[in-house]
Amino acid sequence: MSVLSPAAPLALVLLAGASATTQSPLPDCEASPSRVELPAEPTGNVHEVCISPELPITFRFDSPLVPGSLELQDRERFEDVSTGTRSFNILPPAALQPGERFKVVVRFADGAAPTSAAFMLVGHPALGTRQVDVFRIERTVEDYQRENQEERKKSQRLGQELERMRLEYGPGGLTGLIASGLMAVEDQSVKVEDITRGLTLPASNALRTGWVVSYRSTTRAANVVRVAVAVRLKNPGTQPWKVRDAALVGKGQQVTPVTMIWQPSPILPDTEKAEVVVVEWEMTAREARGTFTLKLWDESGKRLVTLGNVTFP
Repeated sequence: MSVLSPAAPLALVLLAGASATTQSPLPDCEASPSRVELPAEPTGNVHEVCISPELPITFRFDSPLVPGSLELQDRERFEDVSTGTRSFNILPPAALQPGERFKVVVRFADGAAPTSAAFMLVGHPALGTRQVDVFRIERTVEDYQRENQEERKKSQRLGQELERMRLEYGPGGLTGLIASGLMAVEDQSVKVEDITRGLTLPASNALRTGWVVSYRSTTRAANVVRVAVAVRLKNPGTQPWKVRDAALVGKGQQVTPVTMIWQPSPILPDTEKAEVVVVEWEMTAREARGTFTLKLWDESGKRLVTLGNVTFP
């Protein structure tokens, strides 16, 4: 494991007012559907569903499938594919690359419209969907298009408002305390632990990992805590690195949605200067127990940093 020498307290080196992370060409896996409604009249739309290496995904349908009708592009690359009367299961390959795309098609056995369903499986380093429920309903194409258009407009408005608030007020939560310098490492109101020595780091990491600190804070809500990981990183590559998203996975748990990501500036290549990335989550006190794997990736989704054996105080 490559470890940098601990530097000054974390809160003293962070700068306030850093901008939020930028959008990327990777699929928006937070919008990857877990429920799909198929209109009777085909629209030509193919739903994109995120998949991750070796993370099983199940498609369940409200009507029976034609036996043997499953068509999966590059099927031989997948570790396992199995079908049932009203479902099919896929185990993506370990070597799945971010952004890889595979079309999958099934046909329905009852003769009702629509007679088939098509999906585009899109590779993502961590945020794969585990289950998709598919329903055929009697709706007009116009209804379906109108609903999608309204949802897109709503998402755009919310995204613009969130960006405005971030620029105006800066990050909140534990990340805001760190960014503003209001919280020092020795502050007893928040539990802090240096977890650097206990980490497991794969040789494939795109960046070199230095000092890693985890945090835990209680909230006003009963049994709800805020946890965060701050990590110093150096870039041995040739291109700047900016975090796009992160995933925290515990044994037997779903991926925990990120509450906040903060990075003061891109990590420039081939320099001795380490930069800090802070990632924060909100979860129950029980969910925060045990060990986790933290994955960070850039806009391409291919330059990953994986931290194993992450714990919170």
